[in-house]
Amino acid sequence: MLRLLVWFICFFSLPLHAPQRDNFSAWFVDSLVKVFPDSPAATSTVELALVSARNGHISLQVALRSESHRVIRVRVIAPRLENAALKVQTYRVGTVKVKSHPTDTPLDEVVRSEVGPYPDPLFPLEKEIALEASRTETLWVSVFTPEDARPGIYRGVVEIDAGKQKLKLPFRIEVFAATVPKNQKLWVTSWLWFEHELMAKHYPQLKSDPNRYWRVLENIGRTMAEYKQNVVFVPVRTLAKAQLADGAVQYDFGLVDRWIEIFDKAGLAHMIEGGHLSGRLGGGYDSPYVIPTDLVENGQIVSKDLPADDPRAEQNLREFLRQLRNHLKEKDWLSRYVQHVHDEPHGAEMPIYRHFVHIVSEELPGVPTLDAISLSEDISAQEETTIWVPKLGTFDERLDAIAAHTARGGQSWYYICLDPRGKYLNRFIDFPTLKVRLLPWLNYRCGLTGYLHWGGNFWTDRPFENLQPDWGGGFVLPAGDNAIVYPDPEHDGVFISVRLEVMREGIEDYELLMESARRAPERTDALARTVMPAFTDYIRDVSQFRKFERKLLVLAAEAQRE
Repeated sequence: MLRLLVWFICFFSLPLHAPQRDNFSAWFVDSLVKVFPDSPAATSTVELALVSARNGHISLQVALRSESHRVIRVRVIAPRLENAALKVQTYRVGTVKVKSHPTDTPLDEVVRSEVGPYPDPLFPLEKEIALEASRTETLWVSVFTPEDARPGIYRGVVEIDAGKQKLKLPFRIEVFAATVPKNQKLWVTSWLWFEHELMAKHYPQLKSDPNRYWRVLENIGRTMAEYKQNVVFVPVRTLAKAQLADGAVQYDFGLVDRWIEIFDKAGLAHMIEGGHLSGRLGGGYDSPYVIPTDLVENGQIVSKDLPADDPRAEQNLREFLRQLRNHLKEKDWLSRYVQHVHDEPHGAEMPIYRHFVHIVSEELPGVPTLDAISLSEDISAQEETTIWVPKLGTFDERLDAIAAHTARGGQSWYYICLDPRGKYLNRFIDFPTLKVRLLPWLNYRCGLTGYLHWGGNFWTDRPFENLQPDWGGGFVLPAGDNAIVYPDPEHDGVFISVRLEVMREGIEDYELLMESARRAPERTDALARTVMPAFTDYIRDVSQFRKFERKLLVLAAEAQRE
């Protein structure tokens, strides 16, 4: 294991520059290429050259392999240009077990046909790395280029001390004048699940220290904000506590306040995403539509799931929304609040859904509504929903409907949940990493202003061993669909992942595409179309993508000169 004395830098392509002595090898690997424990040593004499925008992140990997057991130390000399240095963070790449590939997916759409250990979690580096014989170990280097960095070539070195052997791997980073804007345009939300009993399984000290719960939430929120998530999901109906006051229901929003304030402090709550107001009896997808309702019965508050046509349900919902609106206004949160109504409305639910969206619009005037919707359902029942969030893979032929919704003043995001599989982009662990990087390119390509994923931290009881919870009927989730971070109870936080790192870089690509489009929309659109001609047709070669990455930096730099 190891502790890289940090400072390092940016991007490149396939395995590069591998000094080898006495059956010990060290070589660079592009961060978009997965390295496995059985990956063989690679050699090349090509100098590693990466590119970076200012106020942006890049990453690379260093692979290590020995044919005999040994202990090594690694030091990363930060890339420098005169007195300026880039900022570097280093990790050890861990593996998790993939038990099966996604169904309905050709084997050429996954990284390798074999299941077993796949790289994903990123762990802190210790002072030394113990290399097992004939097993490849991988280090991850994340590089941040400050906003005030001068454009030019920054040079650094990875030094490896293996006792009598001392290796040096030089690299350089070309910093462009392009700058990732501070104010992010793309809305990003991965739902974070913080039910106390579930969290206590992974953070056992919560049982004896209740205040620690909020520290864990803040730490997780801070990590997600660092990785460009800017929307926080708030289960308002669960957190708000119904009380009896003068014979009527009065809501205490104290826990709602604490939740929002915690994530606001963490930098996550640029948008406040109010949780769903309705559900289904028992949670089944085709179960009856119900409204959680607080009633006064025999002088006490009673909570029930009432049928949608029960007038008491609508009456209580309206009262809840009125009180919520007044409270949000008082806290000055109303302008960044959006409200979910019902998740994935379908079939006979559509007229009911339309009715309740209208109720929310009446009681929360000016507050956008958003939901995971389907464009194969009744469009008219969804027109009043402000932010459409269709599932990727379902709207290939319905971009016209999305354009019409935008013309009416709406917005459209997209979401991923179990699907899509096959040739589509997704963030499954056994998919090529480039598919993760391109997810925000799809946002730009289709004019979609947000990305939603249901599983930020929906961990099983064994989050490093079981990534594929059983969804019922023998169907297990694709590997990694349930979470993009891993619990770190020792530090009251989470371990990040390769996928989270690469997703951040893709989000920064989106921001640079938007910057480029201000000055050169046709050239920017042409670049995006070249990288992604269609939903299932996109650049698959990492070396090719790196060439287009450079072109994007050139376009963004030209746009920002004005």
